[in-house]
Amino acid sequence: MIGQTVSHYRVLEKLGRGGMGEVYLAEDLILGRRVALKFLVGPDATDSATIDRFVREARTASALNHPHICTIHEIGLHAGGPFLVLELLEGRTLREEIEGKPMPPGRLVDLGIQIADALDAAHSKGIVHRDVKPANIFVTSRGEAKVLDFGLAKIDITRHGIDTAAMATKHQDDQITGAGITLGTVAYMSPEQARGEPVDSRSDLFSFGVVLYEMATGRRAFNGPTSAVVFDEVLNRNPPGPMLVNPAIPHELDHIITKALEKDRDLRYRTAADMRADLRRLKRETDSGHVTISTSASQPRSAVVVQEPSRSGTRTTTIAAAVALIAILAAFSVYKFLGGPSDRLNSMAVLPFVNIGGNPDTEYLSDGITETLINNLSQLPGVRVSARSIAFKYKGKDVDPLQAGRALNVRAVVTGRVTMRGNVLVIQSDLMDVANGTQLWGGQYTRPVNDLLAVQDEIAGEISDKLRLRVTGAEMKRATKRYTDDAEAYQLYLKGRFYVNQGTIGGYKKSIEYLQQAIAKDPKYALAYAGLADANLFLGSFWVEALSDAKAAAMKAMELDPTLSEAHVALGHIRLWLDWDWGAADREFKQGIALNATSALAHNQYGMYLSAMGRHADAITELQRARELDSLSPIVNTDLGWALLYAGRGAEALEQFHTTLELDPNYVSARWGVGVANATQRRYPEAVEELKRALALSEGSPLIVGHLGYAYGLSGAKADANSALAELNALASREYVPASAAALIHIGLGAKPAALDDLDRAYDEHDFSLVFMKSAPWFEGLRGEPRFQQLARRMGLP
Repeated sequence: MIGQTVSHYRVLEKLGRGGMGEVYLAEDLILGRRVALKFLVGPDATDSATIDRFVREARTASALNHPHICTIHEIGLHAGGPFLVLELLEGRTLREEIEGKPMPPGRLVDLGIQIADALDAAHSKGIVHRDVKPANIFVTSRGEAKVLDFGLAKIDITRHGIDTAAMATKHQDDQITGAGITLGTVAYMSPEQARGEPVDSRSDLFSFGVVLYEMATGRRAFNGPTSAVVFDEVLNRNPPGPMLVNPAIPHELDHIITKALEKDRDLRYRTAADMRADLRRLKRETDSGHVTISTSASQPRSAVVVQEPSRSGTRTTTIAAAVALIAILAAFSVYKFLGGPSDRLNSMAVLPFVNIGGNPDTEYLSDGITETLINNLSQLPGVRVSARSIAFKYKGKDVDPLQAGRALNVRAVVTGRVTMRGNVLVIQSDLMDVANGTQLWGGQYTRPVNDLLAVQDEIAGEISDKLRLRVTGAEMKRATKRYTDDAEAYQLYLKGRFYVNQGTIGGYKKSIEYLQQAIAKDPKYALAYAGLADANLFLGSFWVEALSDAKAAAMKAMELDPTLSEAHVALGHIRLWLDWDWGAADREFKQGIALNATSALAHNQYGMYLSAMGRHADAITELQRARELDSLSPIVNTDLGWALLYAGRGAEALEQFHTTLELDPNYVSARWGVGVANATQRRYPEAVEELKRALALSEGSPLIVGHLGYAYGLSGAKADANSALAELNALASREYVPASAAALIHIGLGAKPAALDDLDRAYDEHDFSLVFMKSAPWFEGLRGEPRFQQLARRMGLP
């Protein structure tokens, strides 16, 4: 081919292989310009469908005249087959540009605006590309984006303004596509495209979102060893948030990408113009200095460690919020003082504030200030904050903060001391650079406890004036959102969170008392209602009667603030356990995650829902995501163990439960899980021993009594199993005992009819344990029974 003359083009050299053939550099002998020639080769050269696609690329692209779409000059014939004459582009494809590494955000935004502009031009002509991917986007040596390969494009006849050239491809489109036919590249398809459904311009926007994700993170949003795995990811799974993979990108870019990747097309951007507008807005804010973005794709990044807001995060604005604001402002000042984006502060840990004097009655305050600080700082774009469970491993220890910061792989460390002198609170806080040990900021504030809210603005003004910071109003509002104006209600809330974090039955009960008092002080305190729902849900895992109180609290939190992630997560839990409304539960969990994608609790609870639905692989992935966000949370680590157990991976579950017990040897649910996992592994003596320890820690939970009797029955110790059954009957005379507890013992004894009678009674009682009928290993021996199958159908389990 090289050296030949094709029509009036002399072929000079081979440039490479394109999507449907080979591409050559050629000289136009008439106009004296250089062009690219694209030929069909091999079997494709005679395949009618491929030839149709080839011609359709020419006709579709010729309908478009845009600086960011590769121009097709003409189509010709050579050796009985068609060839295209293309605009010659010098540079490389976007796929080659990315090369597995994140792009600098500034360059990403510039290219993104150009690509969005090209898609808008195509969509305005009624043309849907259907194969938007990095390999079909060219980046010229001048840094300009060019969209290539309209061979799979579809004409949307519902759009107005379709010209004759575009209409000429409509008949071909009808021949190439049809109901149930899937075209495109799997990893970049929209969900509707993967399902073979009709697509519109919003499908391209999803694919564009996938491209932006890869540009921002250096990795594909949807990946897997086979096409089937990738299809499943596209249809059913969300990739990790872009900022979690690459903390250097701006928060608004994370939002743009996440919105483009909505599975539901109605929740995506409606047009490429809308997406382009947001990218332009981001560029404007970046250029004006309101948004800080990296200028180097190879810039070092600190590890991402994020808190679990639903368990430990309160976002209030009393004295703890004032301290949080101090650290927030300090964080913004670091960029100015450290000399530029390469040294930009992008990760920090807040070590537990020390309660000077050790008064146990004020321990809740030092812990609460720390938690508020962690939660508020985590609201800032581009700043990653170590999770509560990670930071609190240093509580009560004489630790060098710089050593702790290096161990946590963060850039800065916040420390503090709290002293209560009568009715006066003294707070000293410092922010240190881990890299060189210098103090970036420090301050001391002495205020009356009852005057905390009034001095917040004063403190903010003092710090802002001192550091001469430029913090946008929206960022400050998000980071210091008020949930109450009552200082006493806030202190009671802090006490409630202090006790719920202990993870004990007694702690849950005390937490409920304090949260109820906080609500009595401020009946519109939405965050306190959400906390009350959590405390009752945790207690309800052992004492079922607490669940009804959880529902009332969650509903009230939702009524007061429907934008509160914690409220949606709690309500999702209620819809699952109490209402057996699987669809509503799914929606609430997803909404909770949408409102706070970094909430470990939201991902954790959604994972347990998926486990109950029998979607074990998805459940484990979601729980692993929760663990990434909060690696030292005993709640998250334990629930991952239960999900593994429900998935039939008993040995792994046992190992995971032991991992939790290394964090907290007295964590009841983990001890319970070890007992049950041992029973499934037929290690009955170990199972009995662990369940006895769990029972003591739970203060006599009837559900754990049931599991102990189950282990006794499986081991052949019928007398002990019957003794456990008698204990449940005696307890039932004093308080409610779920029928599922007795069913467990009858299952262990092999008494299937009695167990099924218990489960029928559990259904009438709306016993939450039935939610795991599809998954729990203790029900395995009953799954072939017609009565059990009928019960599952009555519950409407999918």
